[in-house]
Amino acid sequence: MLKVVENKDKASPLEIFNRLKTHKVSFSLTLAGYGIYYLASVILSGWALSNWTNIVTYLPFPANSFPSSSLLNPLFFMTSLPALIIGTVILSVYSMNKIRPGAVDDKERVAIVLTVFGFAYQIIGAWPLGEKAIFPWEWQKQIISFGPVFAWTLTLLSLIALAAGGISLFTHSKLYHQKHPEFSQIKIEN
Repeated sequence: MLKVVENKDKASPLEIFNRLKTHKVSFSLTLAGYGIYYLASVILSGWALSNWTNIVTYLPFPANSFPSSSLLNPLFFMTSLPALIIGTVILSVYSMNKIRPGAVDDKERVAIVLTVFGFAYQIIGAWPLGEKAIFPWEWQKQIISFGPVFAWTLTLLSLIALAAGGISLFTHSKLYHQKHPEFSQIKIEN
């Protein structure tokens, strides 16, 4: 009887993978949120790759009180971009995979979030082909100062999110109008 209890307490890698797969939307939103928050912290603080100190201005209190900022800055910077990429890609695949009428998986809400985030970066983010001197906002200049690979990564990621969200929303709209033909024609009465 004791062995059965011990086996229930230990989660196998397959069980962990299945739980992550079951909760992929919340896991992906958490990863993307973590990536956005800490990339924004790095960018808004004026931190540069050559300066591994002093981004604690925007870090939350629990994160900047325990270890020193010189240990935290590289950790947050190096993990935030991959977290943002992984979270966005998983959300994009989820929103476009097996869209069918009558499903209750809320893929259209994920598509809205992707479209908003992709569009927002296209409006306020830094374009890699732009010159640092002509950007109106300081965070755009800071994004460009991290180099073209960083700027291209963020731009392409936002285009992927915008395209995946837009295509998914269009598909959901088509399915909705097939299911509810009474809403597809607007009648104007005088």
